[in-house]
Amino acid sequence: MAGVPTGRTGRTLAELEEHEAAAARAARTRPPSAPAWKLPAPRTGGGAHADAVHTGHCGMGGRRPWTMTRDRAPRALPDDGTTACPYCRPDRELRVL
Repeated sequence: MAGVPTGRTGRTLAELEEHEAAAARAARTRPPSAPAWKLPAPRTGGGAHADAVHTGHCGMGGRRPWTMTRDRAPRALPDDGTTACPYCRPDRELRVL
């Protein structure tokens, strides 16, 4: 076959194509990213409120947290006793004192 690389060049091209295919598969199967900010859902019904704002990767945010955007997170901090998590410190990243 004319025009088909053989030998070392052919192997290099085959390796590059396999790397590209593997990267494309990895991009399709990548897990969804964590939300940027979250509030743990209240444990009781009624008028209970969340106690702390957390970053998306903080493990203290509970099992089923409410997620929020960066615009909403700073407004949640001064609400009804809601504080910043002392472990992940979202107030530092949000620049809220």
